[in-house]
Amino acid sequence: MQHAALAILLSLWSAETACAMPNSESGIAWPVQGELHLSVLSDLADRSALAGSFGYAARFGPRWANWGIFAHVEHDLWLATEFESDVVAGAVNLAIGGEHLYYGRGVRTSLALGASILAYDAALDKAGNVGLFVDFRPVGLRFPLTHALSLGLDPLTLTIVAPVLTGVALVQVEYRTAVYLEVSL
Repeated sequence: MQHAALAILLSLWSAETACAMPNSESGIAWPVQGELHLSVLSDLADRSALAGSFGYAARFGPRWANWGIFAHVEHDLWLATEFESDVVAGAVNLAIGGEHLYYGRGVRTSLALGASILAYDAALDKAGNVGLFVDFRPVGLRFPLTHALSLGLDPLTLTIVAPVLTGVALVQVEYRTAVYLEVSL
């Protein structure tokens, strides 16, 4: 059933209309992506300190044919629910990653690894602590709007935000949904 749904979505566009094609002179495209993400599923959902998260990100870097590398910069805001619902600054995440496009450039898989920086003073840790960030997106859909503009949906990503790895570690595993707009320069 899932394969049939994917086949139907992919048949809605062809390889000729796929966006962010490489520049014909250099063979390189320079996509810039703005993203919004939301996670209501987390490994901390049953704890009272932190529940869901949301945030925004940017990605940019060169793409050759169906392969690309990128820099990833994001702000991940956390919902604190211990006594009342409140939003805390969470973490700023900086990473380098790679991606592969397939099915006529309509599907993307990516992996980014980097640093997670605590953006607020937590109960046990000060802002500025640096830890680990991992973002794995197994299957994301890309919908071309024009030759240089596409809309993307990553329905389920696995993201590890771990700004504190010493003492009492602060590690949050997030299962996110992300929507992005990409422009190829």
